[in-house]
Amino acid sequence: MIVPMQREHAARVAELHCAALAGDFLPSLGQGFLTVFYRGVLDLGVGFGFVAIEDAQPVGFVLGSADTNVLFKRVMLSRVLPLGLRVIQAVIRKPALIANALETFLYPGKENAAPEKAELVVIGFDGAYRGRGLGRQLVNALNDAFRAQGVRSYKVTVLQSNRGANGFYRALGFQHALEFELYRKKWNLYTYTIK
Repeated sequence: MIVPMQREHAARVAELHCAALAGDFLPSLGQGFLTVFYRGVLDLGVGFGFVAIEDAQPVGFVLGSADTNVLFKRVMLSRVLPLGLRVIQAVIRKPALIANALETFLYPGKENAAPEKAELVVIGFDGAYRGRGLGRQLVNALNDAFRAQGVRSYKVTVLQSNRGANGFYRALGFQHALEFELYRKKWNLYTYTIK
């Protein structure tokens, strides 16, 4: 069952995000950081999401925003202290994260060639529930929400090395728009036109 993401889902979504995308930058800041982040997104209304519920708990999620730049700025500014403390703790544990944190602030400039402001920010699943069509259902729910907001197209970024995710987006009709480098890795940016 696909339902809108609620504040009470934030801790479980953060857990899923950390497990599904363990090598990415935001999960490297910890589950506590992501829990505060997701609560901020939902409290401020700068993004929206959906969760796949199985066995009475979230097993997958998707987060979208009509403007990702606004999402990150507003959440970071409204949650400076709790997010900042978690970033400091993560950097103390792993000082190399400083470079990634700086690159994150420059990220929007890397994809400015794409006119879309709206974005599928992140999607993730419990590994035991992959291959059941939940990803397609979550993206369809996101498309419906974007359509209701008047969004005609949006973007998503994917590591080039993640063949499964690249294939998933292509199979759903996303079009490859550009490539860029972030965190010393190569990324693809796809766009999707909502019909």
